[in-house]
Amino acid sequence: MTACGSEEGGPISIKASDAYSAAIRWYLDSVETTPPTTTPAGDSDPLIVYVVPGSGKAIDSQVQASVAAEMADMTDLVTVRFADVRDDALDMEVSGLPVKDNGVLLIVGVVAEGPPPVDVDVDVYRNAEDEHTFTMRITTAGDSFRATAVSGA
Repeated sequence: MTACGSEEGGPISIKASDAYSAAIRWYLDSVETTPPTTTPAGDSDPLIVYVVPGSGKAIDSQVQASVAAEMADMTDLVTVRFADVRDDALDMEVSGLPVKDNGVLLIVGVVAEGPPPVDVDVDVYRNAEDEHTFTMRITTAGDSFRATAVSGA
């Protein structure tokens, strides 16, 4: 799994947008996901992935735009939605508090921006009984980033 690197010719540094993109791609590559739902017309609905910051601070709109640009090549597989808090992504009226739209919620911990490797905690939440915490390590892979889970609970 890769994500875009820093500005061309500049020092490689992992930014928050890189970590969010890496978390989404890591989830799609590493965790068992269901294929997009196919409609009777043969169209498929991409997986909905909500991203929430673990810090409790809203994700900056420029960071959201960077993530959207990074994920543009995957719109047939995933639709990324940002939420300010966890409850915004949950169907609060359904028993078990599932993620809206049959999606998944990635709660991405605080990102220590800087040179790789950078470790970031990521909670993968589907419903109240299906939540797992991972530590994702982001390293360089050429001029891009690679994320792997180094531990999970």
